[in-house]
Amino acid sequence: MTKKASVLFVDDEKRVLRSLKALFKPHYNIHITTDGHEALEIVKNNTVHVIVSDQRMPVMTGVELLRQIKQVSPTTMRLLLTGYADLPAIVDSVNDGEIFRYISKPWDNDDIIKIVKKAAQIGQEQAVNTPAPIATSEKQDIELLVIDDDIETYNAVQEIIGQEYTVKWAATLNSAFDILTQGKVMVIISEIHVADEDITLSLKLMKQHHPNIISIVLTHFNDAQSLIALINQGQIFRFLPKPIRKPLLTNSLNAAIQRYRVVQQQPELLIRHSVEEPKPNKMTSGIMTFLNQIKPSQKIQIH
Repeated sequence: MTKKASVLFVDDEKRVLRSLKALFKPHYNIHITTDGHEALEIVKNNTVHVIVSDQRMPVMTGVELLRQIKQVSPTTMRLLLTGYADLPAIVDSVNDGEIFRYISKPWDNDDIIKIVKKAAQIGQEQAVNTPAPIATSEKQDIELLVIDDDIETYNAVQEIIGQEYTVKWAATLNSAFDILTQGKVMVIISEIHVADEDITLSLKLMKQHHPNIISIVLTHFNDAQSLIALINQGQIFRFLPKPIRKPLLTNSLNAAIQRYRVVQQQPELLIRHSVEEPKPNKMTSGIMTFLNQIKPSQKIQIH
């Protein structure tokens, strides 16, 4: 593509906007504003491939802005840029804004350039080639996997959706991998710590190598930095706190199943789920051995 992508930066600090404009102007068509309402008008009246918004702004927060942007321009890639590790805002950025990346202030120039470049490439491709997602209620043989050593999570999911779909339960990571290698699971509902084991790396690698599997994290865990890593490296679809709130879980399960259906119809949307590669550790090779056993029919490649 020869045309420059359009990027919109929203921040209530003009000095931040000046810095971002100077950094990106040589490569993109840049819009800047300090006002969330003006940002919405810019997106409504222009093709905007990427929006990068601060969180803590007067009148309208970044999460609220990105939530509205998702409605008016679903192909626009949404990034949150903030200097505050505000856990409720980060959770909302996943659940309401469905953001592509979370960027911390102060940013590293090389990192933010790389992130915006990737988002712009996806945004341009989607704006040109991707039709609006097709809503469907068509019955499909969808399996859900609960990964949690607390059976109450399985019971809650089974009660909500078990009459329509097959719900399986794994109380350990190894038993989860055994189920996954059968190649039928489309939605995962997972704790972060299972049987005293941190499984965040597994969730990240799962999304990297099997992007069509939709992940919901349901946990007592409340560390902001770990959640940021799950956004950037795991593209989790929803983050839900424990204790379980049935209405919130019900809405999230239905939304996850609908997202899976849409991705099956339009696999080109999977590029929006591309993730940063997590840093490898001594467990990586063992996890990959299991992930590579997932049947090819369950894989959709991102090009």
